[in-house]
Amino acid sequence: MARSGCRCNRRSKLKKLAYETVYDEIRRRIAEGEWAAGHQLPPLDDLSRQLGVGISTLREAVRILGKQKVLRVEQGRGTFVASPPPVTEQAAAGRGLSWPAHLEQASLVQLTESRLIFEPELAALAAVRASEVQRLALIDNAKAMLRKQQSGGDFLEEDLDFHRMIADAAHNDVTAQMMGMIRDLLLDSRRRSMKWPGMGEQAASYHILIAHAVAEGAADRARELMRHHVGEMLDRFRKAESGSQ
Repeated sequence: MARSGCRCNRRSKLKKLAYETVYDEIRRRIAEGEWAAGHQLPPLDDLSRQLGVGISTLREAVRILGKQKVLRVEQGRGTFVASPPPVTEQAAAGRGLSWPAHLEQASLVQLTESRLIFEPELAALAAVRASEVQRLALIDNAKAMLRKQQSGGDFLEEDLDFHRMIADAAHNDVTAQMMGMIRDLLLDSRRRSMKWPGMGEQAASYHILIAHAVAEGAADRARELMRHHVGEMLDRFRKAESGSQ
């Protein structure tokens, strides 16, 4: 039976954007088994009416879930729930949680602390190991994000892609896989931090500087810039968690 309206995520003390509420509702229905793998979602026009949101809001949530491989959009056929991610050995041994699901219980402070441990080194490795194509693509990405930020556009996709591209350019299969597994958490992190005044401008500026450091092969500078970038975000999350922001 279809539910009317969206259930709010009570963990967040920040006001949500409309598409975030739809995003969370779709994820909830999948997690609770209401929509199993392979299930075809209702036509978007019908679903937008069920959820009480505009069609553009629904499309944005579906677009992001498609990027995350949670949904599968097939042109001419519709939108389907993708296959669930594989369960880790720990989950198979009795924990009952896949790694991404378990990580969703961690705070954004813990996530950002973890990023501070390895992302600066990834940036340094990228400066040494990136191909010429990867160096140019990283600069193009950073410039695109800056343009969108300055024009008031949505630069979430470029933001997430930047950190994935850094991990890919480091040419370490283990850390690249780690970044892929926490992509959902990074999305939640950026959805929240983008609401803070000045954070979008700050992130776009850091990305430009880091991209040029990587392109120039300046490993120490890339490492230091990434350390400051993630470190400043960590400070903001700590303040938000303590209620001082």
